Amino acid sequence: MNSTHDRYDIAIVGGGIPALFGAVIFSKLELKVLLVAKGFDRNGRAVSSGRSRSYAISPSNIGLFARCGLKGQFFEMSEDVFEMHLFEDEACLKLSSDLGPNDFLAKIVDHTSLHNLLFTATSSLQNLHSISGRVKGFDYGPDGKQCYLKILQDSEKEISTIKTNLLVVADGANSFCRQILGIPWGIKNYCQHAVLADFKSSLSPNIARQWFRRDEVLAFLPTAKNSLSMIWSQRDCDAQRLLQEGDSYLMKELSNFIGTTMLSRIEIDSKMISAPLAMTTVDKLVTKRVILLGDSAHTVHPLAGLGLNIGLFDILTLVDEFDKAINKNRKFDAGCKEVLSSYLRARLFKTRAIQTLIDTIKVGFSASGHSAKLLRTRGMNLLNRSDLLKRYIVRFAASTL
Repeated sequence: MNSTHDRYDIAIVGGGIPALFGAVIFSKLELKVLLVAKGFDRNGRAVSSGRSRSYAISPSNIGLFARCGLKGQFFEMSEDVFEMHLFEDEACLKLSSDLGPNDFLAKIVDHTSLHNLLFTATSSLQNLHSISGRVKGFDYGPDGKQCYLKILQDSEKEISTIKTNLLVVADGANSFCRQILGIPWGIKNYCQHAVLADFKSSLSPNIARQWFRRDEVLAFLPTAKNSLSMIWSQRDCDAQRLLQEGDSYLMKELSNFIGTTMLSRIEIDSKMISAPLAMTTVDKLVTKRVILLGDSAHTVHPLAGLGLNIGLFDILTLVDEFDKAINKNRKFDAGCKEVLSSYLRARLFKTRAIQTLIDTIKVGFSASGHSAKLLRTRGMNLLNRSDLLKRYIVRFAASTL
């Protein structure tokens, strides 16, 4: 075992972005933290476990980077978005950071850079321990004041048991730990895949662009002055054909979507990959001494770029609840009922509301027929003529999730 103890304030299961964020920020609260992830070695070389993709980080989550002591490094590696252009046929809605409370609408960062930043941050944390392995069982102690985790380490055949006051489940949308806990979940399958690729670009920098057509959504996110990242939500069969036919077919299909003028200013610069799209909901965000956060607790369609942001705000909210409990000057218990109940009140409604809102937008833009199309076009053009309405949209997008 990489750790020197078998009893912790918090045990985190998962090796992705939310899990690493939790490991860093909880350790900085001087809590004893254990991170359990298959293949994880914080003393080794950073190797990203995820696909090559980019995230649009909301201004509301910059505080999380600041609390982790990583704000400066994050600002250096990320790209600002000052404008967002939304298209559907003849309609165009242009949003600008000038209409909001921040200097930017979002900051774009690629998965590998963000993962490596957090991985490096874990190496110097004295209160953080790690186990490379997976959870095989779960139970409570005799008095119910601790969780018992049975862990099979990668390097050993025997199962170890560790004790923790709080279990944080952050092992992704297909959470194995969620299954062990017996927490029911539901999935709305969009029957779509997101096709991801990177491009060289001579388009104006610092502008994010998004197109809607039938049930497809195409987004270009600026990742640097001369490059961008594509996220294209397509029906499963169309996405599969894109990957099979290759780059020339992709560029042909893009020309039908964005036009030949814009197409002439981009050049594919990576291999295409894809990921299935679905909305996941769980019956319980919180159970006794257990919290689900990130994709283990909720997933959404990527059309609004909020998936990771919702998970990061889960962490910010939980840290705020820890702060309140610690400041009461009594022995702190990370998994006590008061902390978990307060967290649930803060997150449940917001999480459900955002999932419902994004799903409603998805359904609205997927609606076919002349009337639906006319309503969307006129609505977007009306919004684009009203600085008051655009200011409201920008401020809402920058607010806490």
